[in-house]
Amino acid sequence: MNTETAEMRYGFGQNWAEFVDQKLSDSIIEESRVHLAEMLRTDDLSGKTFLDIGCGSGIHSLAALRLGAKRVIAFDYDEDSVATARRVHAFAGAPDNWEIMQGSVLDEAFMKSLPVADIVYSWGVLHHTGDMWRAVRNAGIPLADDSVFYIALYSSDNYVDPPPSYWLKVKRAYNLAPQWRKSLMEMQYMLRWHFLPEIKAGRNPWALMKQYGSRGMTYWTDVKDWLGGWPMDFASLNETQAFCDEEFGLSLMNVKTGEGCTEYVFARPDRNEQWRKVVESRTLIPLEGPFNAAGGKSYSKPLPALTNVADDMTDPRRSRLMLYEDGKPLGLSHSIHDHISRFAGGRFCHWGETLYFSASDGSDPNQNGRSYAYCERF
Repeated sequence: MNTETAEMRYGFGQNWAEFVDQKLSDSIIEESRVHLAEMLRTDDLSGKTFLDIGCGSGIHSLAALRLGAKRVIAFDYDEDSVATARRVHAFAGAPDNWEIMQGSVLDEAFMKSLPVADIVYSWGVLHHTGDMWRAVRNAGIPLADDSVFYIALYSSDNYVDPPPSYWLKVKRAYNLAPQWRKSLMEMQYMLRWHFLPEIKAGRNPWALMKQYGSRGMTYWTDVKDWLGGWPMDFASLNETQAFCDEEFGLSLMNVKTGEGCTEYVFARPDRNEQWRKVVESRTLIPLEGPFNAAGGKSYSKPLPALTNVADDMTDPRRSRLMLYEDGKPLGLSHSIHDHISRFAGGRFCHWGETLYFSASDGSDPNQNGRSYAYCERF
């Protein structure tokens, strides 16, 4: 990491301390617990050891405890984050089976000193280390053959217009700015990327901010984290999937895309009984052509029977449908139609009574000789 990058490193811990001071509540923790259970496809972590890499506020560690984890080990590089997590630990009654420490995922010796964990978890952290792929590799050190690897990385698939290079410039400017300028940039970001698009879509932008609660975050906490997050790297779904396969022999079990971070759950279904059962329960339903041209590289197919579980104006990320091309999950769900049309790459969206999708290489699915199928819940 160069000198400028080190000097500009964003203080996530200070942001988390402010969040805990103002917003910590049982309802916030419950939101995180529900999200964690949904991605892990279980509401019972009894007997499991949960390792939280870059624990931030500690809310996700507490969520794991409330799912019944036998032991939780949490660490963060940032001293303020460690202090904040310890305050949340006290809020929870100082449970003996939750350990919090300071450490770096880039420190290989430190990672080797940790016990093997049943669930290795790192949400929105590894891309902020200044050496993302090394961080991902080290994060895998405590994995056992039957462990689950749950990570979230900023996705280059989502940031195509404007591209990652634009956001890196914005982040650099934000970190170098005085406080008044930072506040102005936060307001400008809110107006351009959330407020005005919500109005254009016919939704109430204030309702979005009021109801915002992914993983127990608040809207403004997320805005500050996004603009301030430095250093920063981006990774595509294909890059991340290939890396975890080659490095650890892990398969993609669950994925959630469509926002800043793409969430990945990896495991070996031949070694992990829970995920073996999930995979075996998935039924692939052939998607028969012809497919309707929907503009650019986008094609569509009506799925009226699934309208009640599709994305819509009130819940634009509700659908759990996964689209497959030649038996391989494409993964890039909840994509906006403009991106499906322009950038293809297997992007798709299950919206209302219609599935909009693109082939992995942008070709015409009516003519490319490939088979398409879907499962209703990945």
